[in-house]
Amino acid sequence: MKNLGVLGSGTMGFGIAFYFAIHDYQTLVYDVNDEALNKAKEKYDVYYDLFLQQGYPLLVTKEQGRANLTWTTDVTAFTESDLIIESVVEVLPIKQQLFQALDGIVKEEAILASNTSSFTLSSIMQDVERMKNRVLLTHFFNPAQIVPLVELLSGEHTAPEVMTKVHAFFEKINKTPVTIKKELPGLVANRIQTALAREALALVEDGVISMDDLEKVLFDGPGFRYATSGLLKIMDFGGLDVWDKVLTNLQGEIESSVRPFPMIKERVAKEKYGIKTGEGFFTYPGGSFDELVLVRDGELLQHLLHTHHVQKEEK
Repeated sequence: MKNLGVLGSGTMGFGIAFYFAIHDYQTLVYDVNDEALNKAKEKYDVYYDLFLQQGYPLLVTKEQGRANLTWTTDVTAFTESDLIIESVVEVLPIKQQLFQALDGIVKEEAILASNTSSFTLSSIMQDVERMKNRVLLTHFFNPAQIVPLVELLSGEHTAPEVMTKVHAFFEKINKTPVTIKKELPGLVANRIQTALAREALALVEDGVISMDDLEKVLFDGPGFRYATSGLLKIMDFGGLDVWDKVLTNLQGEIESSVRPFPMIKERVAKEKYGIKTGEGFFTYPGGSFDELVLVRDGELLQHLLHTHHVQKEEK
């Protein structure tokens, strides 16, 4: 893996491309127009400075990292890319058209991947013929340049060595790849996150707890433990005999219905979307969207550096 490609320069596409660039990989970034690309270019210095300030072990200088990024509006420019990751808008026909175009121009040993968790890999790749044994899903988490997890899912025809190669590549650059064994909506992490959100929102709407105290419960309870252990290890420490009783007693009591949540829908109707509008569940006065995101990302970087052994890989 020497030459990488990213389709899409928005939040996720930029994060993936930035991460590759600061790990000293030549990275070609595509978007539909120069305006979109220019917005991404403007974020490069901001994030390089943030990583530097937070003590991330950078492989390259700011200038070298910037030079690793090439920008294009021509989807046929990816003829020499070894791994190409699609991260464009979540519109299925657009993704299908891009992969059909790539199928006709990439080199035989290239690997094609999508960052989606909204659509099945099989539907995205339906028009891929020549490269169908070299496609897979690589699902990053926002912000992609910081959160380690990448979910990997092979397609029906994906060659085993493709998955092995991509898995090893992500491990090399300090990501945490996991293999999803079955294709299903939302993959794994988003399904768990949705189940948590459903129960948490139900508890607030049913008057069990306030929004402020819900945040404290998650941040200083389960979230505090998840910073050092996964769920199954937490269960081992608690005792599987205890957890067996907890599951038996509580599974029938927790929220399991499909229901709308007025506390979200009413805010959406009033265009209170969260950080980007200055108000969601909470209000965010005195700071722009970009400033608040950078504060969050700085905290995430510190968390990453304290919980993971981030080291400079050998090229």
